[in-house]
Amino acid sequence: MIWRSIIGKLWATIIVIVTIVLLFLTLFLLQFFENSNIQQAEQQMEKIGVKAERMLEHSDGRSMNELLNSVSDIVDVYDSSYVLIMNHHVWKGPKGQAETGLTQRLFEKDRTLKQVFSGRKVNKMSSFRVKTDHGIKMQRLLIVGVPVRVSSTEFGAVYIIQPVQIAQNALDQSKKLIYICAGLSILLTTFFAFFLSTRIGAPLRRMRKAALQVALGNFDITVPVITRDEVGDLAIAFNNMRKKLKENMTALHQEKEQLAGILQNMADGVLLIDTDAKIAASNPPADHFVYSWNYEQRQDTENLQTPTILRDLLLKVSADGVQKIQEITVKGRIWVVIMKPLYDSNKIRGAVAVLRDMTEERHNDEMIRSFVANVSHELRTPIAMMQGYSEAIIDDIAETAQGKKDMAQIILDESKRMGRLVNELLDLAKLETGHFQLDRRSIDIGDFFKHVVMKFSNLANEAGIRLQADSQQLEGTSFLLDPDRVEQVMTNLIDNAIRHTRKDGVVVVWANIEEDLLHVYVKDSGVGIAQEDIPFVFERFYKADKARTRGKAGTGLGLAIAKHIVEAHGGEISVNSIQGEGTTFQFTLSQVEETGGK
Repeated sequence: MIWRSIIGKLWATIIVIVTIVLLFLTLFLLQFFENSNIQQAEQQMEKIGVKAERMLEHSDGRSMNELLNSVSDIVDVYDSSYVLIMNHHVWKGPKGQAETGLTQRLFEKDRTLKQVFSGRKVNKMSSFRVKTDHGIKMQRLLIVGVPVRVSSTEFGAVYIIQPVQIAQNALDQSKKLIYICAGLSILLTTFFAFFLSTRIGAPLRRMRKAALQVALGNFDITVPVITRDEVGDLAIAFNNMRKKLKENMTALHQEKEQLAGILQNMADGVLLIDTDAKIAASNPPADHFVYSWNYEQRQDTENLQTPTILRDLLLKVSADGVQKIQEITVKGRIWVVIMKPLYDSNKIRGAVAVLRDMTEERHNDEMIRSFVANVSHELRTPIAMMQGYSEAIIDDIAETAQGKKDMAQIILDESKRMGRLVNELLDLAKLETGHFQLDRRSIDIGDFFKHVVMKFSNLANEAGIRLQADSQQLEGTSFLLDPDRVEQVMTNLIDNAIRHTRKDGVVVVWANIEEDLLHVYVKDSGVGIAQEDIPFVFERFYKADKARTRGKAGTGLGLAIAKHIVEAHGGEISVNSIQGEGTTFQFTLSQVEETGGK
């Protein structure tokens, strides 16, 4: 593991560099010492030879033996030997040290050594065959030759001979010293390398540990700043980076939560689709759309697949690189899809689709168009009749006073009808916008129903219809409600029941209280309501009389107003009917007051 760490790499690098430097330095020093020793030995031997040559040339009357002994003494001091060749005689010394095998012939025939006989100083280092106590062997010798003048034209030679091993011994001592210094240098370098590496490695290991913690999401860890060098600057930079990264991650997390909250609470659906047409992200409305599509197409609703129509739209968006809009109908609901491409640099990486449910808006638009058409239709008939009969009166078409009175009565009835229509429209507008207040007060519920039913007694008798009321069990019972608004509801229901019941029919009104709720029923034995019309009876301008003929037909706003009044009392209204057998309207009222008239 140490070789994979920065400490090991730094230590190995320093050791290799120091080793290479010491190696080259050792080679250079050894070469230098070797050359220096050889040169020193040559100079020393040359001095010995020159001295011997002077002694031989200036004998001062001494005999040859005395001269040779003096030369031997000098040469012996320096662990050397000599060979003297003069007048074809050869002398060797000191005694017992002269190297045998170095014959006169060798000195006279060797290309270098024979130059001494020409009056030149020479030196040569080479391997020669010599005879020693252990036999004949090759030995490296250093030979320095100095000429000795015998006559004016003739020279002899004195050769100073020394084994190279003597110089090599000093060189070996130098090598040992160099090796010891090199070893100590490597040890000291290793110690300082590990010391330096530890000073660098320890902070780096702490930063590595901190970086791993940051990668795991722990942004609270801090690297201590021990030194003020580059490593310390790196620790400071790391701490600053950690703080900035924590701030950025916190801000990113908050933005992500805000975006997720916005997407989750959006009324519109949002789908993120990748280039493979797979859903990468979605919100609940989008999930509902995809589920409805898969259910309608009878596909797997557990593993929701991207709708085929969205896949096709994605291909168009990817091909053109622009936003596309398409309308889709799923399970009777109308969706508008707005798909826009998403780019990664210049490459499309997917698309985002916004799904807007336009069903209610389209329904509201249709209701507005229907409302305008219905109001126009309802107003056109009385206005036309009022205009016609007014012109008839002005043109004296009616010849008798009774005829004119009848025409005037029709005009009055139609004006009242227009007044009721306008008043009901205003009431409905107030109810739908909530701009009204309920005037709740506690009343005797039994007396209230008797009063309401009594209002329609004459109308029922004239139509030949039996009007019955069953509210005796409620006599003396108080209930909190707005009597004027509830009477308006009862009036609409009873009036509708009487108008749509044949002669000899029955209209029954009864009520009871259960769990603080007032239940009211209005049942008739009239013509009933077709099953396909029941879901629409509480809509504005609903009429059983599709032709809207003048006579018993109302404005078509009464049940819509009744529904709003009942809901304002915290209740519900519903209808059950069998065509040809009769209809039952029922509603509930709560005593709990609600703000805003609702």
